[in-house]
Amino acid sequence: MRTSVEIIALQPRHVFRISRGAKDHVRNVIFKVSDGHFTGLGEASPNAFYHESADDVAALLRDISEWMTGVKISQPGDITALWPEIWNRVQPSRAAACAIELALWDWLARSRAVSLCELLWGTPFLPVTSCVTLGLSTPEELDEKLREFSSYPLLKVKLSQDHPLETVTRIRERSDARLVVDANADWDANLLEEIAPSLANLGVEFIEQPLPPGDVFNPTQMPIFADESCVVPEDVAQLPESFAGFNIKLVKCGGITPALEMLALAKQRGFRTMTGCMLESSVLIAAGAAIAQKTDYADLDGSWLLRDEPFGRVHFRHGILTV
Repeated sequence: MRTSVEIIALQPRHVFRISRGAKDHVRNVIFKVSDGHFTGLGEASPNAFYHESADDVAALLRDISEWMTGVKISQPGDITALWPEIWNRVQPSRAAACAIELALWDWLARSRAVSLCELLWGTPFLPVTSCVTLGLSTPEELDEKLREFSSYPLLKVKLSQDHPLETVTRIRERSDARLVVDANADWDANLLEEIAPSLANLGVEFIEQPLPPGDVFNPTQMPIFADESCVVPEDVAQLPESFAGFNIKLVKCGGITPALEMLALAKQRGFRTMTGCMLESSVLIAAGAAIAQKTDYADLDGSWLLRDEPFGRVHFRHGILTV
């Protein structure tokens, strides 16, 4: 297979505020494979939290190009069997492994004239209800966003340690939407224990990653989902039962093959699951939407949050994701 690598700069619709900073753009990497007839696209959205940059990932993908010329894929099992070799060549970059593997899945689906969903599950794609994210906001910004998102059924609220309960109360007074909360590992165990009952009374369905990875907390009446505490399949086996579920992000775990393994392990251990994303183009979001056919929740608004989405593989209208 022939390959090529491109770094693209993606501009958010608004400055994207998170707990520890702000972003006015992200640099993602697009990996292309082609047999001369069909082309497959993969994407990496490198995250500085995991010590990865677009330049680093692009260099790894260019280095692997010669080896890729000898890769032969004819069925899904060939890709899953190839994943350990992909990982061996690009480790420790899960983002690079994800870009390669997604490109191979995309190529195989296109060569068979089927969707990725049909390739994975043998069924057509069903629309996915996804969270829409409310970033950290002033009260005035929050009110403006709630007016914009008034028709969206599922809101994900980013919260820091500053007035989290007041923020959710303000949202509940203005919206009947379903609510989930993402604390971005910014809380401590005392704050979690203090406000979890009130959040439950306000109808919050779960809290995502309230504490830093490795911090211990007691079970609460509010379900807790892991994000940074559960990144790869090996983490699922060790995840404490104080968690109710975990987030699967393709770019963090390394692609579809490890995501499928995480789904299987979740079923064995009785965990609920969510398919999540970073700020990503519709290349990654479309792949996540295929995995979301089998998860309890989806948080796949990443391409919708971009000012100019370059690929147009998904549509996100009133909280419903279609491909």
